[in-house]
Amino acid sequence: MKLASFHADRRDRIGLVLNDGDLVDASDAMSRLGFPLPQSTPYLDVESVIAGGEAMLKRLRRAQEFAQSEPDKVRRFPADKVTWHPPLRRPSKIICIALNNRSVDAMKIKGPTDHPAFFLKPSTSLTGHNTPIRLRESYGLTHSEPELAVVIGKILSNVEEDAVYEGVFGYTIVNDVTSIRMRDEDSFSFRYFRQNTATGEISQGEAHTSYAGRYKGSDSFGPCGPFIVTRDEIPDPHALEISCHLDARLVARDRTRNYVWSIPAAISHISRNVTLLPGDIVCMGTAAGGADDKDAEVPSAFKADLQGFGGVVSISITNIGTLSNTVEAI
Repeated sequence: MKLASFHADRRDRIGLVLNDGDLVDASDAMSRLGFPLPQSTPYLDVESVIAGGEAMLKRLRRAQEFAQSEPDKVRRFPADKVTWHPPLRRPSKIICIALNNRSVDAMKIKGPTDHPAFFLKPSTSLTGHNTPIRLRESYGLTHSEPELAVVIGKILSNVEEDAVYEGVFGYTIVNDVTSIRMRDEDSFSFRYFRQNTATGEISQGEAHTSYAGRYKGSDSFGPCGPFIVTRDEIPDPHALEISCHLDARLVARDRTRNYVWSIPAAISHISRNVTLLPGDIVCMGTAAGGADDKDAEVPSAFKADLQGFGGVVSISITNIGTLSNTVEAI
């Protein structure tokens, strides 16, 4: 089942997606079947759907079947006539796995080898399908990073790998927009003290680091959607194809089987350090493969500058859909 979050006719709605692509207000369809709605929110949202568990999903599936079989009894919204929100409006956190693709191994000089590294994006970076990515000229070289994203359905803390999927609600698409100039501007070289784990001896070293505050987390740097596809619809999330286009130009094509760290391995590691809450989003890493589908020293997705582009960035993932956003100078 696909779920969407959108605005139409002066109110926010959760949409069920019909076979022809039209959207149906889930609250409306459920009410016509006599199903109760959550009392915690003024309207049904994805967060309340996740909190409702399997019982809520069963009611939504029944509502979708009703809307599909009785199209004259529910109000339909053409997908091109609505304002799209990110499927989750305010997740407690968006966690991104860093450099999680075998095609970027050649770019690495140093990095962890026994666990994935991750960083956080703020929820204010999220924007919906068909909404603009807004760039200032001062951001400099800025590129898209097409990613499969996992939507968490249960509290996960210290979870073992073989139990991870039990805590997954579904999957969506995220464009992890990245400004290279801001990364360089917010980089540091510094001296620090370190301890030898074998001897306990303390010595002084030198390090180089940057912080993903601005260059990953600026407003509109997290396009997300259009849909969340529930877990049952994607039995193997490591068998998906991802592509990214700037207008008609293919700039990246890859497969989720190319992850260094699998979904269970990545989420298990995250949960040992940061408790995951229902509605959190975990982005699995950039589909960075070159347009010729071969490994490259510098994958083309990282070279496709959005500055001055002014067109549409589209990311497609099999079984999920296509997330499209215009690029707008501000």
